[in-house]
Amino acid sequence: MKKLTTSILVALFSVTIFTPTHVEASWLSKTWKKVEKSWNEAGKQSSTTGISSTSSSTIRLPQRSEYPRNFGLHQVVGHSLEAIEYQVLGVPMGATFRQVRNSLGVPTEINRGMRYGGVRFDMSFTKGDYYDNNVVDYIEITNRDATTHRGIAVGDTLEQVYNAYGRPTYIFDNNAWFYGAFMWNSDYISGIYFDNDGERVTKVHLHSH
Repeated sequence: MKKLTTSILVALFSVTIFTPTHVEASWLSKTWKKVEKSWNEAGKQSSTTGISSTSSSTIRLPQRSEYPRNFGLHQVVGHSLEAIEYQVLGVPMGATFRQVRNSLGVPTEINRGMRYGGVRFDMSFTKGDYYDNNVVDYIEITNRDATTHRGIAVGDTLEQVYNAYGRPTYIFDNNAWFYGAFMWNSDYISGIYFDNDGERVTKVHLHSH
């Protein structure tokens, strides 16, 4: 086993020395990972303890059935999040049209808000100057162009969401995981919720109203 390991390392060293400098580091990184994987597999096969290496630390994710089906009229559920939790691409909730454009440049689309690739900033509309009196009150993320403040992006697993945010404040009927506060039977909702397919995040919504 030691001879095999030494041979592999010598081969890698030779490739590093004689390969032109334009070779991408990612290739070497991937090769090293393959070597590490072969070591791990070899170590498991040569183990004489007879003890299984299978991990039993799988997280038990919360389910919709564990939450109430309804609440009292206009009952407030949960607690508001800190302002930093609503920031996406450096843009905070409450930023004006002008501030968003100054920060991110020309949007890919303008339609009751501004879209930058897979991120949309919707505005609450008021009278007066279009750019300075209308502020962001909803942000939607539909791909991996951006993450939440805690690093969650579309495509991440629910386990990653759980590790970053903990147990959801509520799980809605469509299985969306919500963190924040809302008032039952009203339009008030302030927080983040993650649409998902039961395993991975498919869309992220950030509300502040």
